[in-house]
Amino acid sequence: MTPTAAPDGTYYDRELETTPWEQVQQATFEKAQRQIERVYERSVVYRERFDEAGVKPADVRVPEDLAQLPFFDKEVERESQDRFPPFGGHLAVDPVDVVRVHASSGTTGRPTFFALTARDLDTWNRIMARSFYTMGMRDDDVYALLGNLSMFVGGIPALTATESLGATALPIGATAGTQRTLELMRDLGTTLLGATPSFAVYLAELVEQLLGIPARELGLRRMMVGGEPGGQIPAVREQIEEAWGCEIRDVMGIGEFAGAMWAESDDRDGMHFCGQAEIHLELIDPDTAEPIPFEDGATGELVYTAVEREAVPMIRFRSHDHVLVRTREVPSGRTAPRVTTLGRTDDMLIVRGINVFPSAVRDVVASFAPRTTGHIQIVLDNPGPIVSPPVPVEIEVADDLGSDERETLADQIADRVRQQLNFRAEVRFIPAGSLPRTSLKTDYFKRLWEGDGEGSN
Repeated sequence: MTPTAAPDGTYYDRELETTPWEQVQQATFEKAQRQIERVYERSVVYRERFDEAGVKPADVRVPEDLAQLPFFDKEVERESQDRFPPFGGHLAVDPVDVVRVHASSGTTGRPTFFALTARDLDTWNRIMARSFYTMGMRDDDVYALLGNLSMFVGGIPALTATESLGATALPIGATAGTQRTLELMRDLGTTLLGATPSFAVYLAELVEQLLGIPARELGLRRMMVGGEPGGQIPAVREQIEEAWGCEIRDVMGIGEFAGAMWAESDDRDGMHFCGQAEIHLELIDPDTAEPIPFEDGATGELVYTAVEREAVPMIRFRSHDHVLVRTREVPSGRTAPRVTTLGRTDDMLIVRGINVFPSAVRDVVASFAPRTTGHIQIVLDNPGPIVSPPVPVEIEVADDLGSDERETLADQIADRVRQQLNFRAEVRFIPAGSLPRTSLKTDYFKRLWEGDGEGSN
């Protein structure tokens, strides 16, 4: 089930995107069976891990048998690369076949490397192009790429995916300087922009400061947001769309698989899975690791198996992305599951038995704009996930708010957090602009045990 026709104005691949999901899953499971045999034969790390679990490739006969296989995750990936540098013992090709290398941002440790063969690049490009097409990129668009264009998976791969759709790519990158970046966007007629939600809000402020015009006058047709859950937070969406005068579309990817492989369409009902033919998808309970069916309203953690990848195929890779699943029919007729990101399971806090995601706290705070900017950091004295109330939350507040207004606002925010999220917050106001603005993922925590007195990024 691979693309057989050119994009038709609605779908990147109509047949694939409208095939019943059960058939798609069966096809990728059969590919997964072949991939499992392949990595057992060619990868020392996979062979070791399967043998330790007492599982042979022949034991995986039906999709339910995948649960016998051990999970892979970022920690296992790093250990593999430490033992067998640079690409790890999960490499399943001769190193001479590697034609490109990308890397993680390294925000949680040293970077991990993603080796790709020529076929892997084609696979990656197909997934990203399908994602971009789903979110609305067309051949008459002009897409400004403001991210890192070196090792970042959302850099050069996004550039090539854009070109493959016939759209115009503007590789401005992250080093042009803010003034020059905005001038290039204006002068070259940018219609599409990609950014994290928090950076999109900040960039809109800079357009007015540096170009002397509202951001909406730049004429963007659409904004692609990702890298953090804000794209699905109603108050944040409204803030971005109002500032830029265009609709936003949420996207999500993961470096081990593709820079973008989930994308929101004109349905505006969650992000469609766009790796249908290349990735086998599972949903698990993040606590018990038990499988969860893809049913409307289900919540769980996404697990991926790369069924087309040659160089470093991930088998049952835990994403730690906690999502809400949607499967009801939508006008576009796309059949793959859709998700709304709730947060990362490794970012979740537990406050007196209540699960709290930082993105949910931001959702509450953003609803008080313009009295708040929507930017927050949760202050932690010790590593989570268990924390005791009241939980300190630093919140950027508008500069023109008086002391009485601030006191009232603090009470209102604390009350709403208690009503909606069921925990007690200690509201701490800080000046607007105090927290870092970045085109990369937002860090919602200030970790005092790490000596982080100024906030982290």
